[in-house]
Amino acid sequence: MKKNADKVYRNAKVYSIALDGTETHAQAIAIKDGKFVYVGDEAGINEWIGDATDVVDCNGKSVIPGLGDAHMHLAHAAKKYATCSFGSIVPDPKKDEPEEVIKKIQKILKDYVDEHKDAPVIRGLGWDRTWFSGGLKGIVRPFTRHDIDVIVPDRPAVLMSYCGHRVLLNTKALEAAGVTKDTDDQNGLIVREEDGSPSGYIKEPAVYLPIIDSIPNYDFSPKEHRDSLKQCFDVFNENGYTLLCDCQQGASYPVLTDMAKKGEFTVRVSGVHNVNDATRDEDMERAITNRTKFDVDGLFTVDTVKYFADGQFSMIEPYAETSINHTPGTREPLLWDESHMEESMALANKEGFNIHTHAMGSYAIRRVIDCYENAQKLYPNPRIRNIIAHDTFIAPEDRVRMGKSHIIASNQPAWFNDNPTEEPIMVADWGEDVVRQTYPSKSLIDNGVVCAYGSDFFVSPSYGLAGIQVAMTRRHVKIDPTYELYKDVPAALPEECVSLKEALQAHTINAAYQAHMEDITGSIEVGKSAELAVLDSDIETIPVEQIQDIVVLETVFMGKTVFKKD
Repeated sequence: MKKNADKVYRNAKVYSIALDGTETHAQAIAIKDGKFVYVGDEAGINEWIGDATDVVDCNGKSVIPGLGDAHMHLAHAAKKYATCSFGSIVPDPKKDEPEEVIKKIQKILKDYVDEHKDAPVIRGLGWDRTWFSGGLKGIVRPFTRHDIDVIVPDRPAVLMSYCGHRVLLNTKALEAAGVTKDTDDQNGLIVREEDGSPSGYIKEPAVYLPIIDSIPNYDFSPKEHRDSLKQCFDVFNENGYTLLCDCQQGASYPVLTDMAKKGEFTVRVSGVHNVNDATRDEDMERAITNRTKFDVDGLFTVDTVKYFADGQFSMIEPYAETSINHTPGTREPLLWDESHMEESMALANKEGFNIHTHAMGSYAIRRVIDCYENAQKLYPNPRIRNIIAHDTFIAPEDRVRMGKSHIIASNQPAWFNDNPTEEPIMVADWGEDVVRQTYPSKSLIDNGVVCAYGSDFFVSPSYGLAGIQVAMTRRHVKIDPTYELYKDVPAALPEECVSLKEALQAHTINAAYQAHMEDITGSIEVGKSAELAVLDSDIETIPVEQIQDIVVLETVFMGKTVFKKD
């Protein structure tokens, strides 16, 4: 008797990995009522094909689970899609100088201003702090409000760096936000001019977000948020994604909830509640109060709290004598008082929240591990899944601790290659030996750490399958804006290259595990939600260097096609 599946994929090379590492290799899949009902060989698929069944012949190409992005900024999509973009600027660190880059920024900004004469606030995204701190020909040249004032003298302008850790305000924006000589400089995070006036250059979201949010008309409209979120969904669907882990709550959360209720989601989304040191008590109270406020039927779930332990590299090693931008012998401070962070994280786990912490430097990571271990000792809870994002510098002994303490590493394969713009600054700060240990991956996996890969969108593009290639080769790929400059740079730390199985697992079931969704999605198994990507090649046999060229032909979410290649 025919079982009449809604859709069948046959003549395929199905490749999926379970959480325990078990691999599924199959030739056919049947989907009914949004779930996988058959995963097996060609002989068994025929009984699922009825008169109304949609049958897709995959011609021997790969079908993989829908990809998951374990660390990205969905809530802030409008900052990418509804602002002035400087992403087209790609300086050559050996040839270009900061002054030339500033002229390019000013040219793009002027064109944007001329096209948006009625905008009450000019918003931009995409400049790089390294352009002004020695990454270009070793020249340090402060980027200040005066560089923007010459283009936008009459209304506020807020230009965010590509990484989201720096923002530059013009004079009108500083005035609108009430930032003056008398404003607390937040331990130097509000950079000053010689006379004590704010330069407009402000570091770290915990400091600058309240400032820019206080500027009248800075925030995006609900329509801007909705349009940008839809555009983001489309981009990620096109790259095979069906799960996005947002890692910084924004004003778009109510919009996301509304979209989920109205059936406008084409991915699952997990989100976070923000907790900062200065407002930790009220932040945690708000997280507890709003624990399920945004949740919608397994489509949008917010059960995690987000911390920033450091901004840019709080290291065990102090700054070296050769440091260009820092005082030798000092260390970049954490963004939290250490006792506050320990107490707050313990409370978060007591309340049943997972913790997702941004930590890049080896000292920050060590202290976060300390806090996680302390929280679990005080309030043991096997359901808690604590996460460290980025994991740039990790001492070898702390890689072991992460595995033993079941801490998830939410890292970004797009960053596993060398960054020749930032590298000279980092080498001057800590020396060659330290810098050559950046972004471990294989050694984390070998120590039992669950690695869940993400893009850090909007900081980086949605790399998709190209990110899998970078994880396997640790070299630049074509989607990288700097590819033409750096395509011949050798592999960075080649012993940290991972296998296809490890890379795909980190981008599928491990991302689902991080979001507590491993029983719903992340692998192709009977009973799970039908979320998959059909590729135009066989990812298991294609040369590794060609994985970046694989095209997603179709993306399926909850049994429905949400992207199909024309």
